[in-house]
Amino acid sequence: MPPVGEDANLAMLDGAELALALAARPDDPDGAVRAYETAMFERGATAARVSADILTTLLSPAGARGMLRMLADTGAA
Repeated sequence: MPPVGEDANLAMLDGAELALALAARPDDPDGAVRAYETAMFERGATAARVSADILTTLLSPAGARGMLRMLADTGAA
């Protein structure tokens, strides 16, 4: 994914959620990982779609203007 600010945040959240899942099911680490991965894959897919959209915007001929429009639409600019 392009560096749009999601990677480190998702990595920290993933680590915390995996630790909680493993702590909740110490006798079933495989089940804990499967349960954790269900939420992680869904969250990751959403982040990947957003990142792909941003990358497409940035690499377009009007990339800078498109990015400004995107930020203005979210209230970030």
